[in-house]
Amino acid sequence: MISPRSALKFDLFAEASRQHKRDEVGDPLQVIARHIDFAELARLVDALIERGDGRKGGRPAYPVEVMVRILVLKRLYN
Repeated sequence: MISPRSALKFDLFAEASRQHKRDEVGDPLQVIARHIDFAELARLVDALIERGDGRKGGRPAYPVEVMVRILVLKRLYN
């Protein structure tokens, strides 16, 4: 009996290959990240935000750094 073939190929270097392609094209997110320290900006924003203690439950908030990145991209590309 012949085993079914899969079109999926597992490549140990797939991530490196994708990164190389992104570098060749010039990923704008990487360019922005080189110029803006998002971790420091998120720390400053986090110091200004009042947060509850979480006893009421509810959905956890998105990480502050992710939200800062979204706001910067929105401002740059509107």
